[in-house]
Amino acid sequence: MKTLAIVLIAFGASIAASAQTTSAGHLMYIGTLDKKLLVFDEDREEVVGEIPLGGIPRSTALSADKKKLYIFTTKMNFEVVDLEARKVTGSFELSDARSRVRLGGGGGPDRINIGANARYSGIAVDPQGHYLYTTMRVVLKDIDQYRIEDPKFVAIDLQDMKIAKTWSFPKELDQGFGFNATFKVSPDGKLLYVFQDDILIFDLNDFKLVDTIALAKPASPGATPYRLAETGDTFDSPDTVTSVFTSVDQVVHKGTLGMASMNLTTRKVEYFPIGPLLPMMGFLLSPDHKYGYSVMPMNSGANRTTEWWVWDIATHSVIKKKEFESRPTFRFAVGGDGTKLYMYGAGSTLEIFDAKTLESKKVVYLNKDTTTNLIMASR
Repeated sequence: MKTLAIVLIAFGASIAASAQTTSAGHLMYIGTLDKKLLVFDEDREEVVGEIPLGGIPRSTALSADKKKLYIFTTKMNFEVVDLEARKVTGSFELSDARSRVRLGGGGGPDRINIGANARYSGIAVDPQGHYLYTTMRVVLKDIDQYRIEDPKFVAIDLQDMKIAKTWSFPKELDQGFGFNATFKVSPDGKLLYVFQDDILIFDLNDFKLVDTIALAKPASPGATPYRLAETGDTFDSPDTVTSVFTSVDQVVHKGTLGMASMNLTTRKVEYFPIGPLLPMMGFLLSPDHKYGYSVMPMNSGANRTTEWWVWDIATHSVIKKKEFESRPTFRFAVGGDGTKLYMYGAGSTLEIFDAKTLESKKVVYLNKDTTTNLIMASR
């Protein structure tokens, strides 16, 4: 009997190790309304775990090594989640009984991504793992009124779990960065790149503006200018920002969709047109940046239909279209290995599509409303 018990224990350990290995390949995470972070295994196409949180997660940022997730909750608490240990390892409150903190930033960093795959844009993580940077505005409750203080740019110390530094904005930016401004910190942690109508570069030692990269603007008044955005692409290198941009032709004023890339070291920006700017709901790149995926709405009301469009980046052409069941609201994401597309944000389901055939493969019922974007952390 003792020998049999040892064999059974060894067999069970082998199965556990095998399951852990299977789950370690392609993991994704998504926050839910019941104060949890769900762990989703792409290979097994199912939820394989959940991480209890202190509050309802809302805004997220992934560490440079993709081992930690930084979360701001709806009540403005800050939490750090160790994704490998699957637990919260640190937290602190940003607000108190008299003050309420608001984070500066927007929900849709790309003008063509509004309402489709919105990501909180006002957070930047130091690649060295020391600080997280964001814009904060404090609302103070006095006896007879609420008072809104001027915005501050802050550095949160990720080791001591506190606000370590605060800076006032320069006079020309007295209201902070623009609503859809996005950030990225240089690989050495010394510079902050702010992507808005132009690219602003700040020294993170004293928060002084050290350089401005002016982006091209169309000749026609009121036309949409070129604009890059740091979209949190998991597959970008630390010194590169790859972004979808929109522009307007200077001759016939026709909208154009394109892809742009900036090297943070050389500060060189390259523009690569893809095709006409159509009324699409989101445009996301595959991990190898060879394909683009968009959702195209047709008609309106009861006659509304929606289609997947697949774009070949090299040939600037649409190579596949397929209609799918329309829904009023949703987000979508490209899987970690580029073979799957995920539709979520409309209720408590996660629908999986084959990226090659665009066929719906499976609907996963999460049984709880989601509150964050779908986070790709490992491949």
